[in-house]
Amino acid sequence: MRTANVNGSKLRNMMIPLPPLAEQHRIIAKVDELMRLCDQLETQLSTMQNEKQSLLEAVLNDALDSGDGAPELKRLLVEA
Repeated sequence: MRTANVNGSKLRNMMIPLPPLAEQHRIIAKVDELMRLCDQLETQLSTMQNEKQSLLEAVLNDALDSGDGAPELKRLLVEA
């Protein structure tokens, strides 16, 4: 199967259908809305990852500061 080549002059002469201007504005508004949602989700994800790290550190600190296994746990973490 052969693929047609499109050069500059052919491209200038092509009729490319575009949606009406009002529809273009609706598309832009929807894309902007979705991009804001993506930004919010990225922020939430980052916040959740930071909270997860803080909780993990708190649990590890609590485990290291109390209990009979604390010295052994500290030794294992230092060796890791």
